[in-house]
Amino acid sequence: MSSAVSIWLGDRIDSISDSTRRLLFQGIGVTLLLTCLFVGGNQAMQRMKSFVHQQTQYDHPLVLEWENLPDWLMLPDNGHILDSLVARVDLQPTDRMLDPELSHRIGSALTASDVGWVKAVDRIQIRSDGVIGIRCQFRKPAAWVRLGSFCYLVDDESFRLPGRYEADDCKGTALMTILGIRGKPPGVGQRWPAAELADGIRTVALLSTRPFHREISAVNVSNHEGRVDRNRPHIELITDAKGSRIWWGRAPEQEHGIEISATQKVTLLETLYKQWGRLSVNRPYIDIRTWPDRIAMPMMIPTTSQTRILRG
Repeated sequence: MSSAVSIWLGDRIDSISDSTRRLLFQGIGVTLLLTCLFVGGNQAMQRMKSFVHQQTQYDHPLVLEWENLPDWLMLPDNGHILDSLVARVDLQPTDRMLDPELSHRIGSALTASDVGWVKAVDRIQIRSDGVIGIRCQFRKPAAWVRLGSFCYLVDDESFRLPGRYEADDCKGTALMTILGIRGKPPGVGQRWPAAELADGIRTVALLSTRPFHREISAVNVSNHEGRVDRNRPHIELITDAKGSRIWWGRAPEQEHGIEISATQKVTLLETLYKQWGRLSVNRPYIDIRTWPDRIAMPMMIPTTSQTRILRG
């Protein structure tokens, strides 16, 4: 069979003119030459790369450096966040600054959906001294969300941040707690789709910068949009005084003329705080939903001892 093919191929070549045969052999020769050059060049590049990587100025461990960190992330209590990100990048002793895939690998590691803390990576710069400068946009904790006996962190866009915490461990922190969320929490790095959570976060944002904010321990959204009782406030603020609540009412920008605006409500609370030095005024609740210039609250019922004093 092979001899027949050889005879046929020889006949075909003999039938080709000298000029065509010459061009054919030239093409084959050029192809072989280019193949050899490519293989040889690739091997030379690998040897050169290996040689360069072995040079003293390139042969040392790489170090991560975070650029333009936000103030909250520079606090000692939040050092564990950066530690977790460094562990996620997982630089190896064999990593070298001239690795063309290094930047991509670092960026992919930091922006993986289950990392949670990084919203976006703005820049990764590998410097000649072996320092890898990283500039990110971080997700800042905005509030706790309590479900049962556990709390979860969320940012101002309702994205869940890493961790699950005992509810008692979250008391007395700088962050307010949002109560009354229905359903289960999403995975880390995923948006929590509950509408009541978004409205709770917006309420927290209005209150968290005010001088009285530390007296508000939680924002209760369990009656969001009146889903439990349309006659009750949609949102209530729970103060640090036992049994004392503030009837906030509808979510910000959803007052629709039925209640005063969220800005007016905040002004009422600021006025109350300036006058009394606190938000709790020994009443089970104060209602700030209706009038822009005054609050409503139940009358205080005097105790027996107070009655005797008043009567002389």
